[in-house]
Amino acid sequence: MRKTRLVGCVTAILVLGLAASACSKSDSGSSSSTSEKTSTTAASAGAAPSDSSITALTAKLAGGGASFPDAFYQAVNADFNKIAGSELVTYAKSGSSDGRKQLAASTVDFAGSDSLPKPEETFKGPILYFPTVAAPITVSYNVAGLKDLQLSPDTIAKMFQGEITSWDDAAIKADNPGATLPAQKVVVVHRSDGSGTTSNFTKFLVAASPAAWKLGSGDTVNWPASTQGAEKNSGVAALIGQTAGAVGYVDLADSVKAKLSIALIKNANGEFIAPSAAGVQAALAAAEIKPDLTYNPLNAAGEGAYPITAPTWILVYETQTDAAKATSLRTYLQYMLTTGQKQAGSLGYASLPTDLATKAYDQVEKIKG
Repeated sequence: MRKTRLVGCVTAILVLGLAASACSKSDSGSSSSTSEKTSTTAASAGAAPSDSSITALTAKLAGGGASFPDAFYQAVNADFNKIAGSELVTYAKSGSSDGRKQLAASTVDFAGSDSLPKPEETFKGPILYFPTVAAPITVSYNVAGLKDLQLSPDTIAKMFQGEITSWDDAAIKADNPGATLPAQKVVVVHRSDGSGTTSNFTKFLVAASPAAWKLGSGDTVNWPASTQGAEKNSGVAALIGQTAGAVGYVDLADSVKAKLSIALIKNANGEFIAPSAAGVQAALAAAEIKPDLTYNPLNAAGEGAYPITAPTWILVYETQTDAAKATSLRTYLQYMLTTGQKQAGSLGYASLPTDLATKAYDQVEKIKG
């Protein structure tokens, strides 16, 4: 199953120009399906807003929530604000759960979330989901000398619920025939805040390892007492880097920035796949788009699909209380879905496929004020 080094190397080139540590052996490919799917070719969703329409905006926008897409939003906002001539749009990462709470309380104008609201969550009116980018959630680790680690979903499940406690466990050996594994303690690191990254990671385990995984899924789960928690993806990455024998789930951009080792994950096709743009696009190609523009690319079937591919959305109220806010939101989202998409690849994200981006762009007109 280890045929080439292509996918890992592509990932390293895409993420902040960093190479070396992310180059892992992997298969790559594409997939197809009979359902309505996303395409794998990203192109313009529509006309980008003109500079003059951006400079004419008067209402500022404050967003907050998911840390997973933070690097992308900050880059897009910097470019948008440069055109606007002022800090028109801000975004503060605080976790998906907190972002939705802030939107419900109307303390932000838009929320970033990698997970969908729970049934008990209520808002002051109908909300719209705008997909923005997709990206891999990595299983990153800190074990000296251990390269090209391969992990199956069952092994990951047993590690993260405390059943595998040593790096030379038989299950890890079975995933890595011929590898030299140390008799070193496994230290599991997870998010301590309510997190869409946690939700997507645990949903993957529910789907890919239903017999082994026992902790369910959600923005938070009841992790074993032996594990360690940290806030935001950057906090998880930092704690893994500081802890010998650590393993945790973290977005690709923060993992590479922290210079962590990244595991290859066994997908639904039985391939061990490294996180990459190609693997994300293969997963997106197998994801069915729902009418509200939510979709689930986790554990997607298809050759070359990276199995822990996470979506992320911006949530806004369909009806704004201020016409100027509505205009700013429409213009900002149009910019993100067109010009802003060009930022994705260099930051470790995959831009939206054409059909999904077009649906999101067309939905902008539903925002009224």
